[in-house]
Order: sequence, then structure tokens, then C-alpha cells
Amino acid sequence: MEELIRLRHELHRNPELSGQERATGKRIRFFLSRYQPHELYSNIAGEGMAVVYRGKEPGPTVLFRCDMDALPITELSDFKYKSNTPGVSHTCGHDGHMAIVSGLAVRFFENPLEKGKVILLYQPSEENGSGAKESIEKLKELDLMPDYAFALHNLPKHKKGSVILGQYTFTAASKGLIIKLTGRNSHAAFPELGINPAAATAEIIQHLLALPTNFKYKNFVLVTLIHVKVGEVAFGTSAGSAVIMATLRAFDDSDMHLLSDNALKTSTQIATKYGLAIETEFTDDFPASVCDPHLTAVVEKIASEQKKEVVYLNEPNRWSEDFAHFTGVCPSVIFGLGAGENHPDIHSPTYDFPDDLITDGVDILESIARKITSSESFLKS
Repeated sequence: MEELIRLRHELHRNPELSGQERATGKRIRFFLSRYQPHELYSNIAGEGMAVVYRGKEPGPTVLFRCDMDALPITELSDFKYKSNTPGVSHTCGHDGHMAIVSGLAVRFFENPLEKGKVILLYQPSEENGSGAKESIEKLKELDLMPDYAFALHNLPKHKKGSVILGQYTFTAASKGLIIKLTGRNSHAAFPELGINPAAATAEIIQHLLALPTNFKYKNFVLVTLIHVKVGEVAFGTSAGSAVIMATLRAFDDSDMHLLSDNALKTSTQIATKYGLAIETEFTDDFPASVCDPHLTAVVEKIASEQKKEVVYLNEPNRWSEDFAHFTGVCPSVIFGLGAGENHPDIHSPTYDFPDDLITDGVDILESIARKITSSESFLKS
């Protein structure tokens, strides 16, 4: 336990943003070298790794994913292990997730699996939505696609050590929408000689924000305005261009498709009405995390056996997780591990992963691995 805490503190002290997790990967490889995995594959989606522990006999392959990247947030804490990198911090708890999955390496080295195979996936670039999809492609190339995949995420505002499950969607789908409008500049004294996109921008914003109520959806949808820019700061010039950025969010992937189509159609119609050229682009695309019901039952049963409180969400979390890409390619579950009712929320500058959650996380993931690899029929009972 103490070595896992030390590992977490070292990772916390040295956070790296999405796509920049090189030193993080080196630290993890150094830690794992003491626990002799059967195979270790580097360069997964960048600086990620797939670490393999094999049982003595054939059996199912189970993957456990942890995320590696930090956030562009200035940490506000006085911990001895606080971030050494200005403006970057592990304020989502990915340092704790890595420590938990690294704890599995310790357990499987000290007490090897009887059957099957476990893959510990250290995945980069979760926060920008690209890591899981790229990792899946690399795992396919390496013939390492699992039969089942699991991930956990710490969740403040829930009882510490509790297990939080979806029914069966755990996190929402989301994507970024970028709209670029092009008109024609003119002197500010003669705006009638140009095509200023300001009025169209205002109208598009109003219609985007009204999309959740102006159309019928099966479930919750949301549009959040993120950024707007019209022209440049030049009082002598009437603007000739504009950029609008918004985040689209939905609990259901089919609703996300409909919301996306409605956003594009509405924006294009308004731009055309004002004589503007329009370019649109989607980015940071996360599907909904739709968890496998049978695997969800496995997690619930094991949590109950370990005397952990089990909570089913009334509705999915509004935030998104790129582990959702795994839920689309193999039976998978992502679940929450309660970080404490009064614990600071993730993505806040005072957040820090609770060290005493590490053992809770290792215990439940190890039990999942041993249960599934020793008896595939358990999932079908």
C-alpha cells in the first residue's frame, strides 16, 4: 500500500497533459519492472502501455484501463507532493487510477492468475477524447483485444469506498461543435458595404441554446455555449468573420446524432439567410458509456461481497468518458468509486485523489479479474 501511495504522489507531483505523458510512462515502467509482467507493449496511442499477466491455463482475457493525463488547471493546495508543473495538475484523479491499476501488477506478481489473461492498459489522452479509440486500434494490431474490459473513476459527492453503477449508461455522449462564419469586411463608417456576421451569430446562438426544447428527444440533451468571437478589435472595421463554439451533450447516442444534425441544419439555414459562408467541424467526440448488464451484475455482486455500498445512478453522469469507445467494441463496464460526500469535485483546483481509496480500488478490480478468468460461465449464469 505504501509503495502505491508513493507512486501516486510521484505521479501527482509531475503531471502531464494529453499527448505529453512521456515521463509518466517512464515512471510507470520503472515501477512495473519490479513486478515482472509477461509482456509489456509501449507506444500505445502515444506514450501508453499494455501490460500482460498470463495465468497458468487458458481462459478469458480481461482488460483494466487507467487514464494517464492531467488537466490544464493550477492546483491550489499545500501538499508536499503538489504539482511541480505550473498550470497543470492531476485534479481528475488519474494519478490515483494509475496507482490502482499498478496495484494489480503487484497482486498478480505475488499471487499469479490460475487461468486466463489480464491486460493492464495505461491509456494516454483521455481528457481530449482521442486515447481510447487509438488504443483500441493498437490493441487490434497487437492481437490484444480483450473479451471484457473494465475501468473505474473516482466520484466525489458519494460515500467514500462506495461503488456507483449506471443503469446501464454511466456517462453521457458529448462533442464540441465549431462554427465558422465568413462575410466581408468594410469600413465601420460604411457597414452596409460589407457583410457583418454579428446578427447571424446572435441568432445562431439563440437557436443552438433552444435546440433541447425545440425538438423532441428520447432523453436528456444539452447545448452549452463555450466561446464566441466576432471580427477583430479594430473600431474602424466592420467584422467580416465569426467563430462560435458549443458543447453538445446527450444521454443517448441516437439523441446525439439528432442533436448534431439539428445544430448543423439550423446554423446553415441562418448563415444562408444572411449571405454568409459557413464551415462546421465536430471535435472531442465522446460516445455514451453504455455498460454491459451482465458485467454490471458481476461488479455489484463483488462489491456486495466486499461489504461496499452499491449505488445505482438515477440518470447517467452528464460528463463524458472516452472509455465509452470500449463499450462499443466488447462487453465493458465503467463504474464509480466514491471519494467522499464532502470531497472537492474533480476538475476543481483543490481536488486531490484520496490515498485510502487505492486499496479499495485494487481489491475490487482484482476480484473481478479472478472471478472472470477462473469461470467464464459466471457471466452467463
